[in-house]
Amino acid sequence: MTATTASTLPPDELAESLFQPQHHPLLRAILDNAAEGLAVSDSQGRLLYINDMARRLLGLGLVDSAPDTWSERYGVFFPDMRTRCPSERLPIYRALQGEDAAEEDLFMRNASLPEGQHVHSIARPVRDSEGKLLGATLSIRDTQGQRMAEADQRRTELRFKLLVESAQEGLWTVDANNHTTYVNRYFAQMLGYTVEEMMEKTLFDIIREEDIALMQQYVVDRQQGKSAVLDDFRLRRKDGTLIWTLVSTGPLFDENGKYAGAMAMITDITQRREAEEQVRRLNAELERRIAERTAQLEFSNRELEAFAYSVAHDLRAPLRSISNFTLALSEDCADKLDATGLDYLQRIRGSSQRMSDLIDGILALSRVNRTEFVETDVNLSGLSRAISEQLQRWQPERTVRFQLQDGLVDRGDSQLLRLVLENLMGNAWKFTRERPVAEIEFGTLPDTGNGRVYFVRDNGAGFDMEYQKKLFGVFQRLHTQQEFEGNGVGLATVQRIIRRHGGRVWGEGRVGQGATFYFTLHEPTVNPPSSRPSGNN
Repeated sequence: MTATTASTLPPDELAESLFQPQHHPLLRAILDNAAEGLAVSDSQGRLLYINDMARRLLGLGLVDSAPDTWSERYGVFFPDMRTRCPSERLPIYRALQGEDAAEEDLFMRNASLPEGQHVHSIARPVRDSEGKLLGATLSIRDTQGQRMAEADQRRTELRFKLLVESAQEGLWTVDANNHTTYVNRYFAQMLGYTVEEMMEKTLFDIIREEDIALMQQYVVDRQQGKSAVLDDFRLRRKDGTLIWTLVSTGPLFDENGKYAGAMAMITDITQRREAEEQVRRLNAELERRIAERTAQLEFSNRELEAFAYSVAHDLRAPLRSISNFTLALSEDCADKLDATGLDYLQRIRGSSQRMSDLIDGILALSRVNRTEFVETDVNLSGLSRAISEQLQRWQPERTVRFQLQDGLVDRGDSQLLRLVLENLMGNAWKFTRERPVAEIEFGTLPDTGNGRVYFVRDNGAGFDMEYQKKLFGVFQRLHTQQEFEGNGVGLATVQRIIRRHGGRVWGEGRVGQGATFYFTLHEPTVNPPSSRPSGNN
């Protein structure tokens, strides 16, 4: 079409001719493959061109099937909007009325899009060189995905905001200049401020003056990309009071990797600190009371030991006199006394000797607590072997089988532990004297992971378990003096020594079937093991 021919056409025909893309193949190809919907109308609103994307979005068929009137054409374009939006609001209508750029966000529902879809349309008028309106162009962009993405983002932001605002932790962010950019309500309330007041604060407004230099170093660390956990860090509240906090902080960077500020999570640990301080005060008070009670107990023990020593010392002189005079009487006046008198003298001498043995037992018992405790590695197997040899030398005529476990070494005071084994093995020796073949064993129970348990076992007279609680009492005996001699102090001494070694001692037995005494050293638990060595007890 030449310019001369075009200029002779009426204006409407000229516009319709110019808007026919078949005269411009390249333009037609570009428009047909555009990602947006494109349409062109003449000055009367008649549709001259529409590409495939616009047809899909608008749900239109052939171009020449469009109605003749604008209101009906509007119905074809946006059938779901006719009753809700007058045609005067449509961008293409406003463009044909001379508006330079008219745009609108619309929701369309048609045969192609029965579920409906959001679009954004922009219409612009087309004028000739003299400014006369020739028609309008309409572009329609699918915004459904964008709208859904924005809705998802809004929902995500809402969830994040709800999460942050409901957190029982203070959340605080600052920019590169240490000015607050965000604070949740919990942190604001923690410091006694409103959120609006906190937004006016800087990092250094809520810390103690003494901590400013330290905080400046922390800021440098954040700028270098370092995170940190600040325990027992104090912050200043609006009323000036200080609270103890636990702060976990890390740096923030922009999309270019440049330092943009920092974020912190803050936990108020004031109550925990107060509770810890109260526990410390209670512990200090408890330690003070224990020290006082210990001092009082030590004083009482010293007084009791001094009293026992004094009484024992004072008793020795008259006992010695009684024993000496009865001996002299029996030697010098034996011919003047009948059998009854001599028996009486013998009983007096026996009672005196028994009293002397009791005094020796009291002194030995008091020395257990007075003796300085020197802890070394003690060869218990070697001690038991030496004691067995000593017992055998004392009564070589007896037949006694000793079973002594080798390699038993433990920490303790060698003198005190020797006294333990002397008492336990001495009792076993004494209470098996009626056996033609005595058996005495020293060893340990199988290891159960609860610590080592030692035992001394014999096949002697044994005892009734009904009287087990009397075993370790001072002067408490389960056998008469006529049956087996003794002063009732040996097992009490054993118990005191074992307690000084942080252990326990207990016994088990059956009448006529022997007894077993167990003990532990440095025991971490308080419950005695249920197992015991096989064989007679």
